[in-house]
Amino acid sequence: MKVLQLYYKMPFPMHDGGAYSIYHSSLALLSQGADVKILAINTPKSWVKAETIPAEFREKTKFEFVKVDTRIKAIPAIINLLSSRSYFSERYYSAKYALRLSQLLQEEQYDVIQLEHLYMGVYLNTIRKYSSARVVLRAQNVEHLLWNSIIANEIDPYKTWYLKIANNRLTQFEREIAGKVDGIMAISDQDSKVFREIAPGKPNTSIPAGVDFTKLENSEPEKQYVNYPTFYHLGSMDWIPNQQGIRWFLEDVFPVIKYRFPEFTLHLAGKKMPEWVKEMKLDGVIVDGEVADAKQYQSDKAILIVPLLSGGGIRIKIIEAMAMGKTVISTRVGAEGIPCQDDLNILIADTAEEFLKKVQKCIESEEIGRGIGRYARKLALSSYDDKNLGEKMLAFYTGILNQS
Repeated sequence: MKVLQLYYKMPFPMHDGGAYSIYHSSLALLSQGADVKILAINTPKSWVKAETIPAEFREKTKFEFVKVDTRIKAIPAIINLLSSRSYFSERYYSAKYALRLSQLLQEEQYDVIQLEHLYMGVYLNTIRKYSSARVVLRAQNVEHLLWNSIIANEIDPYKTWYLKIANNRLTQFEREIAGKVDGIMAISDQDSKVFREIAPGKPNTSIPAGVDFTKLENSEPEKQYVNYPTFYHLGSMDWIPNQQGIRWFLEDVFPVIKYRFPEFTLHLAGKKMPEWVKEMKLDGVIVDGEVADAKQYQSDKAILIVPLLSGGGIRIKIIEAMAMGKTVISTRVGAEGIPCQDDLNILIADTAEEFLKKVQKCIESEEIGRGIGRYARKLALSSYDDKNLGEKMLAFYTGILNQS
């Protein structure tokens, strides 16, 4: 089966869930022998040189990218108010990208074209003009619901006003694209259910992002218990939900835990760490910032803190941590989409007091922490293996292709 994947961003460096998700969707397809071609967007804000993409992956996917400036700019954003289009999605449109896409579609015939984000729906007209391939939206989130939750936690009234207008337009765009594609692949059951309501009757499935467990086979699981308990948070800090969650945790939760456990220490890592985090200078908060190797960084840390208040889709960092046998303490929002069970393979906390209780449980019993980690790894291995998910993806595509 020939699959053309349209990436909304570069897959490397893999410092955020979006990059991880699109990369592993390709690995899943390749594991099943699919003929994969990738055309990606490369932005000035996060420019990635071609040579940084692993040579084997570049070769297998015939990887190409086009430079597209997707940065949010004040003047274009304001001018966009005069139109009825979604500024969130419009900034992903590039005539240069559309031209290269049209050339590819005239040079090759594809069975399936996979949009690796709602925003790539801006190229749907180009695809329909030059190709008869089935188009599948692989939705990273239900975007308008994600922005609803972000807006609910926004304190700036002017920003809230603008975001509400922008999100109303994004909602219409999301409904339009969901109705026009040939199939929808969500990465969580919750998102899949929403898309069934948005586009009733449309082929729809839920297939999460996977994990390449071969890279974890040589890990040293005991290393994380040498200095137990070590708490950490790892996430892309240019993602608004991560910023909101960490601000809430540091301002409302951390003081409660620190009062009960003066020795409590939290490591914070992730790209684009905001200056306000560093300026807080909290005793017991170690700001490590961007790290070169996420797996290496996590290797000596046993307990991942995920204080998300908003978001959608599925938390790749949680799944990866589970696969490494770590204890995860997360809000319910953070754990959405993962078939986990509180106090079995994850610890759930939504308030400062609940976080305190879960942290206390880890501090007072290493065996409890180890047990949560063992069951977490078992869950990840059974539910998120790239090869198993690749089989499901191709089965979904085959079903769509067989429709008249």
